[in-house]
Amino acid sequence: MTTAATQLSPDLDKAGSADGKGGTPPTPYGACAMMVSDADCDLDAITWSMKLASVRRYYHQRFWEDETKEAEYASRIEPDPRLESVAEHSWHVADAVLILAPRFPLIDIGRALALSVLHDKMEIKIGDWSPVGRDGTGDKTHAFDTERRKSKEDAERKAIEQYLRMLSPAASELQQPMFHELLEGRTDEAKFVKAVDKLQALVYVVVKKSGRMNKNHLRFTMRYSEKVMIWPGLELHLTRMRERLFASIADNQKKPIEEIKAWAKTEQMTLFED
Repeated sequence: MTTAATQLSPDLDKAGSADGKGGTPPTPYGACAMMVSDADCDLDAITWSMKLASVRRYYHQRFWEDETKEAEYASRIEPDPRLESVAEHSWHVADAVLILAPRFPLIDIGRALALSVLHDKMEIKIGDWSPVGRDGTGDKTHAFDTERRKSKEDAERKAIEQYLRMLSPAASELQQPMFHELLEGRTDEAKFVKAVDKLQALVYVVVKKSGRMNKNHLRFTMRYSEKVMIWPGLELHLTRMRERLFASIADNQKKPIEEIKAWAKTEQMTLFED
């Protein structure tokens, strides 16, 4: 029975390669040629950065003794990595942009960073809408339902209008076009940030769940992570992160990795089609 976390699919070293040597050809998105080892390096760095969320400020400092005791108690109830806050997620997306964007010279990194900071800020007002839904498929949520997606965007637009009125004229003038850029998703930077947003979510799922996933959760995760492909240059990163997900579940549940991959095959998948 194969459960080794390092086992890969037979053709993975050729993923995205035009020449079968493990690299990816240049894309219309200005990507530098990438090898499997390049994607792994990026994913290792993105995963490592998650550790910052466990480093608490004011911890065990003078005048913060009571708060430290409360934090220690909370950590015993919910060990790291805890359910991430939207602020932690947004920072991690921005950090991932800094790691990944240098591979795409056409990306304006400063613009992409600003979009990363703002991309979920309106959840202060509208909350974090679940993409999964009560049935666990996402079919009735903004993830895959056009009308629900429009409802979410409408709520975001109203929240943006309210938020911008809180700002100084100069700050409002700076941020307004960025919010609309994110909603419209037409620029390279907006597409890139949306893709990194979904890749970060996959990284978090792999680390937090540690393989404790059933078939339905895996199938939703595979389908939802396909949204990374709004930026095709990240296909190799997506493929490699999915391999880590498969290996994690196989190790946790003591099942062959081939069986776990069979769970994931659905009619919506594209990367695993022959």
